[in-house]
Amino acid sequence: MPHAASAHSTLTSSQPLPGQRLSSAPGVVVLDFSEPINIQLSRAQVVAPLGRTFAAAGLSSEETEGPISGNEFGVYRVDWTTVSAVDGHVLRGSFVFGVGVSPVGTGEANSASLGLPDMLLALARAVEFGALLLAIGLLLVRQLASHPPRLIWVRGPLVGALVVAFAGGVAVVAGESMSAAGGLSPGGIATYLSGGEPGYARLLRLGFEAAALILAMLGVRGVTILVFAAITALAAAGHAAAVRPAAPAIAVDAIHLASAGLWAGGILALAAIRGSGGWRSPESRVLLKRFTPVALIAFSLTALTGLLQAVEELSSPLDLLQSTYGNVLAFKLVAVGAMLPLSVLAWRRLQPRPRLEAAIVLVVVSASALLAAFPLPPARLAEAEAGLAGPESALALPQPGDLTLGGSASDSVVGLTIRPGRPGQNTLWVYVMPVSGEAAAAQRAVRIQVDGRDLGARRCGPTCATASASLTGGESISVLLGTGHDAAVFKLPRLPAPDGTAVVETLQRAMHQLSDYRIDETLGPSSQPLRTLYAFQSPDRLSYQLSTGGETVIIGSVRYSRSTPTERWVAETTLPIHVPDFAWDSGPIQDARVVDAGEPGGEQVVSFFEAPYGSPVWFRLVVDGQGLARQTEMRARGHFMDQRYFDFDAAFSIAPPVV
Repeated sequence: MPHAASAHSTLTSSQPLPGQRLSSAPGVVVLDFSEPINIQLSRAQVVAPLGRTFAAAGLSSEETEGPISGNEFGVYRVDWTTVSAVDGHVLRGSFVFGVGVSPVGTGEANSASLGLPDMLLALARAVEFGALLLAIGLLLVRQLASHPPRLIWVRGPLVGALVVAFAGGVAVVAGESMSAAGGLSPGGIATYLSGGEPGYARLLRLGFEAAALILAMLGVRGVTILVFAAITALAAAGHAAAVRPAAPAIAVDAIHLASAGLWAGGILALAAIRGSGGWRSPESRVLLKRFTPVALIAFSLTALTGLLQAVEELSSPLDLLQSTYGNVLAFKLVAVGAMLPLSVLAWRRLQPRPRLEAAIVLVVVSASALLAAFPLPPARLAEAEAGLAGPESALALPQPGDLTLGGSASDSVVGLTIRPGRPGQNTLWVYVMPVSGEAAAAQRAVRIQVDGRDLGARRCGPTCATASASLTGGESISVLLGTGHDAAVFKLPRLPAPDGTAVVETLQRAMHQLSDYRIDETLGPSSQPLRTLYAFQSPDRLSYQLSTGGETVIIGSVRYSRSTPTERWVAETTLPIHVPDFAWDSGPIQDARVVDAGEPGGEQVVSFFEAPYGSPVWFRLVVDGQGLARQTEMRARGHFMDQRYFDFDAAFSIAPPVV
């Protein structure tokens, strides 16, 4: 039984993107999801090339972020598991990106395949679905048999059906709870079942099934109401709960399940009872005659709601042939089609074969349970992949012709953009993003001062503030965060700042002709910034030493590493790096401006901006008269990097260590 919507909390955007190649590691990996997630149960991690793991935390209901320390070269893997806060369903995925290397493929950002746990849950769902349908069918035929003349031989195993339904429901809810909790964790399971409407709907379903079983055992009226209440709770615990507004979607799903119970469940009920004198006897024909109009109406309603739900779940009719989900759905449709001639024979009371029809019903139920187990139907997978095709940032970023400068205050990257307006007037745009994310940025006060004079900035978004000022150049602009103790200070060049395109072009030619060079790097933000000494040798050799004691050597496709200088080297295969390669090579350079022209033929300072993985990055480079970068500053979210370049073409050699 397809649901009204398949709205798992899918990955819609990430920074970096799956499969992206970066020249330096991002300070933070950001994952954005399609719907609110359960922050307590959802989890993610980033695995660095040398196996270090960085745990991610949910900073908002739809965003998870994992800070990364260090700047290791190689392939990074991001693994994530979400528990939807609106329907309780669990979805997993993973992807890779590279630093200094181009990863092979992207990984499976949103998993659309079924694992063994999914198959086991599908089996439990099939048992629960089938037993609930049988219970509805038995209640229907009992009601039909009570009409005059009464058919006293109509009974059926109602208690047994409800026992199986309750047992299947317990297995499904237990399996879903353990999947969400990441194992047999009592605390995690309790959080899942008591963490909002998804958990309450599952508990109510089990409660209604148990109550219906008790009343059936006691022979008390009210079983029908409780069974249909369990069906409604089952719909409320499904994908329909993620549709907005949820109430109509849940109602449609409940109608689909209830009508299937009257039609397919009625067939199961007929197969479970023995017709008096066979199905061609007069009394049996009376029951078939009473059942036929109900079954025709219920079948029509089931087919209509099922068709609407199938349209929701398929991106195109070709999915029936080109996806596993579509193959299962097509098989289900064929099975339903096979029932039609048998139903016609029963309707005309020519050759009733309820047990054969019941066997096909069980096949249909099994296919329906399998469909419900798929992490992502094709339509939702297509939507998620479309979102991952590019970043979805709505940031206050520089525009062509602007002067933009990057700085930092505490753990926040601060971007200052000067946009010329009417003569004598400029607009200042400030971008602020702390490591803790956009929600934290929105809570921080932002003030803008020019030479100590407060401009009265106004907020233009969670990460944005703006003000107007008359600027000529040489002013000192301070961006103060919070109570004013944290500030980023910018010294403006003479305005308008000269175009830096020619300087950048000379820089790129000179730097990319190098055969070897060294970099002394300091990486923050941190109370103890990480210092790393790099050596690069063309075309594919690199060595670096960390201030923490670790050492790595990469030669071609072999990586040698050790955590301390006294440990033995460990060799492993890796993707080869490309030398020369620089931090600013990750994306197109924008708005390059000369902010200090210096003396003719001497050093110049150029500032520019990039957005290589959807998150803004500012660079400030000191370029000598030969076009070589002597010092660089990179400011990005959670990634403050200062580098000193030296030993250009010094003809040193990087050799493999003794393993």
